[in-house]
Amino acid sequence: MTDFLSYEWEWKNKDAQFRVDMQYWELLPVLGYNHLLYVCYAPRDPDAAAFKHLEEVRAQQLLALLASRFAGQIIYVGSVTLPALAQHYYYTANPALVNEFSALCRSENKLQVGCGHMREPKFVTYYRFLFPDDAKLQSIENAAFLKSLRLPPAAHALVHRVNLVFSFLSEQTRRGFLERARDLGMNALNTFAVASPTHPYCATLTGFSPLLLPDLNRYTARAIRVAAEADGILERLEVNS
Repeated sequence: MTDFLSYEWEWKNKDAQFRVDMQYWELLPVLGYNHLLYVCYAPRDPDAAAFKHLEEVRAQQLLALLASRFAGQIIYVGSVTLPALAQHYYYTANPALVNEFSALCRSENKLQVGCGHMREPKFVTYYRFLFPDDAKLQSIENAAFLKSLRLPPAAHALVHRVNLVFSFLSEQTRRGFLERARDLGMNALNTFAVASPTHPYCATLTGFSPLLLPDLNRYTARAIRVAAEADGILERLEVNS
């Protein structure tokens, strides 16, 4: 059984597609597969802007070969991909298979292929890189929000006023967050209360961003990460044309 989640985020200063198997959030510490393996591949042409169809087929064949050869010995936890670069991640409890894993990767001659191994007792790659924090999860909501606006394509590249509504546990934490709003390039628009047993103290921040997903992701991420320090939650986005 798998539970894959896909989202768009920045990698190597480019907009990449992340994919992570969410089921391992609780399973990894239990399984004890604390050795990370990864395989990275790219077109053989260093100037290629994207994979050709044949290269994509060969990449899938390589991944299938690794899955078949090491079935029951490795677990696949996710990937990050660009148009001309991909990296896939696995964990194993058996470091003795590293040499064979590497040899199979190097046997592929239609792609540039590299692989690596490191011991990860705290599963840092999974928990801090692949598994989405609140800012990365918001990118999924951002994509759905932009789609719902039904704006003409040219309008998305224009700068719009974007409001972010946050909620907080207390008046004190809300006030501390708002004091940092200007550091985010945003201003406090209003404060209000809602009937909530946990986060009744709300505030609206306002600022400006293009309505392109990478831009909106960066915009919301800045505020979400500061709000998280005050146990704040982003409730919704609002756009004023």
